[in-house]
Amino acid sequence: MNEDIAKLARTLNPLFWVLTVLAVAFLGLGYLLHRMTITIQAPFGGLRAWGIILLVLSVLLGVALPVLIRTLFNKRAVDAKHVELADFVSHQKRLMVVSISAAYAAGIAYLLMVPNLYLYGSVLAGLYGIYSAIPSERKLNGELRFYGLGGK
Repeated sequence: MNEDIAKLARTLNPLFWVLTVLAVAFLGLGYLLHRMTITIQAPFGGLRAWGIILLVLSVLLGVALPVLIRTLFNKRAVDAKHVELADFVSHQKRLMVVSISAAYAAGIAYLLMVPNLYLYGSVLAGLYGIYSAIPSERKLNGELRFYGLGGK
């Protein structure tokens, strides 16, 4: 079964790395523009309002929605009393995309140069989203065991 877990991790890793590299590059670009004080005008409204919106969006994408997605998947698995491996893989991919999207919202906060409180909160939520999406074999083994898919 360890080979299956390693294979599952290898199938999830490319998606994780593509999303993460793009998110970190976007954050890096935003950071450089922020440090050089090159501003991008907000389409409408004030920077404080954009800061609040992007902070809430980052926390939603990085923390709240992944918890909701996991809870709904668990409920569906308990009701069905069986989980297919293909459903589990698509669930993991969905979690990865949603979680890492928080870093993109943080990158937008950097580009708009929102106030620091909202900016750093967005960045923390984005980094947590990336961290929580890491497809480690240990984490996958625990989740596979939880869903009765044969993890040790």
